[in-house]
Amino acid sequence: GGKGGGGAGAGGDGKGGAKGGRKPKQRGAKDRAGSPDAAVDDEDDANRSEALKQVRREHPKPTMTLSEAMPHVLEFARDHYASRFLQSKLDDASVEEKQRVFELIKPHAANMASDQFGNFVIQKFFDVGTVDQRRELVHELAPKLRILACEAHGCRVVQKAIQHVPRESQLLIATQLKDDVIMCIESMHGNHVIQKCVEQMPPDSVTFIIQAVEGDAQKMASHMYGCRVVQRLLEHCASHQLQNMLDKLRDSIEKLATDPYGNYVVQHMLEHGRVEDKRQIMRVVERSIVEFSKHKCSSNVVEKALEISTIGEHAAQLETERAALMHKVIGVEGDPDPPLRQMMDDRFGNFIVQRMIEHARGAERERLRLQLQQSVEMLQSSNHGKHILNALKKENMV
Repeated sequence: GGKGGGGAGAGGDGKGGAKGGRKPKQRGAKDRAGSPDAAVDDEDDANRSEALKQVRREHPKPTMTLSEAMPHVLEFARDHYASRFLQSKLDDASVEEKQRVFELIKPHAANMASDQFGNFVIQKFFDVGTVDQRRELVHELAPKLRILACEAHGCRVVQKAIQHVPRESQLLIATQLKDDVIMCIESMHGNHVIQKCVEQMPPDSVTFIIQAVEGDAQKMASHMYGCRVVQRLLEHCASHQLQNMLDKLRDSIEKLATDPYGNYVVQHMLEHGRVEDKRQIMRVVERSIVEFSKHKCSSNVVEKALEISTIGEHAAQLETERAALMHKVIGVEGDPDPPLRQMMDDRFGNFIVQRMIEHARGAERERLRLQLQQSVEMLQSSNHGKHILNALKKENMV
């Protein structure tokens, strides 16, 4: 699907331990003690405080209190097991204890946000910290926000911040990102941060993202990550905010519909766009119906066009375009080779025929049934045709 995942999920932290070589069989503890992995662990152990050794030894239920751990907070935050220990302790910590931990980590927040285990402790403060603590953390992270947004661990912290800070802190984050929106969108990590801005900030605060995308709307819509951001904008912003972007995308419907990423944007325009956008897409689909229906990507657009023009919010205003599309596919009586026939035995086209059976009504439903009945033998002898026959049975059209 076109929906990009990648929420800010705190909780599970990265898997510890280095990858060993191929092991022909399970070795006992004695053998493991002499393995390279164990040697590295011993070396690390020599640098660990006694407190950290204790937490690791007693994992998963250390007996240490948060007060006892205070002198070691920075060391703990960067350790697989001790980072989890800190996160769980912060859930039940007193206001004073949280403040003490906060004061210890605040000066190191930006570095910790990049750390594979430390980032979870920073994320935890956006969950359980006070409004002031969250605000101060954003100020601490601000100078490095652009770098963090495009890092594997840092991007999780920035997403968490956007989700849990007050409006003025969100605006500070926006200010830090505004000159690098496209760089973030094209980053496998940064695109999630930009999506989170669109999802969580008030629509009038994301103008900086809209303007950046407008600059090269078609490229963004057909970009692996850019298409996700365009979809989020369509979901969360009003049409009048997106006017320039929508106008530019409308000029590229044909190209986008057949693009592996752009087709999701066209589907979203059918779902969330203006009536005129939907009409334009319907007309393009009608013009290229056979090619679109037989194409892996654009066949999704055809399905969506049938759906929204039958049961979507603007269905009544799309009646003319819908009727023209149905007529084009079904063909006139006596037409020996209507588009419908060319689509029936195609691995993508047959899905369109199934959708048509589902959404047809009135006179067109009867015309569709007659056309398909003339092809029953062909449908029975083909794999794809059998799906169409099942659809006909389901709708009591056989």
